Amino acid sequence: MAIDHMQKTLETVVEFERGFTIYVEEKNPTLALEIFQRVDQLEDEADTLRRDILMHISQSELSPQMREDLSHLVKRIDRIANTTDGAARRISGISPEHFIALGDNILEKMVEIIRLSVEGTKILFNLIKKMSDMLNRETFRICEKIQKIEHQCDELHSTIYEMLNKLEVAPFNHFVAIQISNFVDMIETISDKVEDVSDYIEVLKTAKR
Repeated sequence: MAIDHMQKTLETVVEFERGFTIYVEEKNPTLALEIFQRVDQLEDEADTLRRDILMHISQSELSPQMREDLSHLVKRIDRIANTTDGAARRISGISPEHFIALGDNILEKMVEIIRLSVEGTKILFNLIKKMSDMLNRETFRICEKIQKIEHQCDELHSTIYEMLNKLEVAPFNHFVAIQISNFVDMIETISDKVEDVSDYIEVLKTAKR
């Protein structure tokens, strides 16, 4: 069930990337907004799986420590889907003409962050599938890959703000600017949540509970 939950989380992130790419590269916000509704549906399905897993854990004969560890892992995974859905909701509330007005250079950096987040989520999915049979050294090597991806997203996040600060004239008011800023923060946070899960897996592997 935990793998199913991670699979649904991955689907949420991948679908968000698809919608955002269509929005930016194909300049088709109408289709993108339909896809973002699908992201919301996938996140809701992930929530249902999370609740089912937590119920299953609570009724299992696992040790209290194991139940606690698994519960924390599932909750951390769920935050990836939640953050992704939050980003989809945020961009859905921004007028397409305002968002596209940011310019291709800024939008391409956003696409890059989201693509890196998908890459990190895929690595995490494969890690979780094989985690029980994986040696610590291999686990830590894979977690390091995720950490490097998160660092790349951090750098892109800073670059985007530098580019936003250099915009001379923006055809929107301060409230729209705040919404755009929140969206930029949210897409960067997806990789943070992926890294949170990988960091927790490192802790579990080190503790050998």
